[in-house]
Amino acid sequence: MSKADIEKSINEIFKLYKERFVLQAFTLESINNIFDIGNEVFMKNNPEEVEKLSKRSPSKAPDLLDDEPFSFERTFEIYRRLENDYNEINPELIQKVFEVNSQLAWDNYRNKYEKYILDMKQEHRNDEYLNYLASVVLYDHKKFTEGLKCINIAIASNSSSSSYTHLKGLFLMQLGEYDSARTLLYQALFLVELMQDVPPQKQKNVDIYPNYPVEFHTSAEKIRTDLKKIDHIDNLFNYELLPLIN
Repeated sequence: MSKADIEKSINEIFKLYKERFVLQAFTLESINNIFDIGNEVFMKNNPEEVEKLSKRSPSKAPDLLDDEPFSFERTFEIYRRLENDYNEINPELIQKVFEVNSQLAWDNYRNKYEKYILDMKQEHRNDEYLNYLASVVLYDHKKFTEGLKCINIAIASNSSSSSYTHLKGLFLMQLGEYDSARTLLYQALFLVELMQDVPPQKQKNVDIYPNYPVEFHTSAEKIRTDLKKIDHIDNLFNYELLPLIN
């Protein structure tokens, strides 16, 4: 949704709230009321998106849309974060409620998602896509040696993916193998600029893949930025550290 659409929806939620509830105080109950009206407004204003969501592929993986914003724990955490800044319902507060809820929902999803990906990778050891997703998770957790093994399995199935190649270059850079990392980054740049890139490939077990994967997206600009980082490290070593050693 665009910024203008979000602002329009927030104002509509506020208008409906004022019409339906006499009390305008910010309370635990008011958060659930905001969610109720918000769902109603979203479904009315976004029929195509609602239809698309209803047709998403069935999956054994955790689903972001399975989130439960109406739980007491969620409601209390949102209230705790906002109670010192707001006394009554207004459009700014409504927007903050949805922003905080989205962050909490995403954090909760990521915890379930990461465990799921790492567990499923063990069950499907040679699955290209799962190993790729696992490598992204492991990179975020700074488990570079383990992540390198995963991205190598993905590359063995698809050596023409710029995302895989770039990601492997990042693993090697973190492990101090700068020359090899540079070679991989130039290969990734070659795939991007000559449009020979083959995106990550899902295999036959479609129901094991998440509908909301955390992926690594590359670009020529990102690759060049990482090449500059390697050059900077080389210059730092050759012109500052090496003279001190000698």
